[in-house]
Amino acid sequence: MVAWIGTDKIAHKMVTLLSDNTVLPSEWKFAVPLFIINKPLPIIYNAKNMADGINHYIELNDIRIPPDKLAYDPYSKDYLLD
Repeated sequence: MVAWIGTDKIAHKMVTLLSDNTVLPSEWKFAVPLFIINKPLPIIYNAKNMADGINHYIELNDIRIPPDKLAYDPYSKDYLLD
């Protein structure tokens, strides 16, 4: 028997992680993905599906992200959120 957790509960946890300003943008782009891709394949598959889904909805909703809001340097210590 499989028990499913509500996707809204998972999404709220992700939003909290993404918004609490404890992880640098450079860590989200470089360190966290590197950690994830060194995990078992099912974790990598789920991470890829989530990343693709986020990109899909960014494009679908025509959300334009200014270049100065993206991390380009893996060693940057700049915080994106104020």
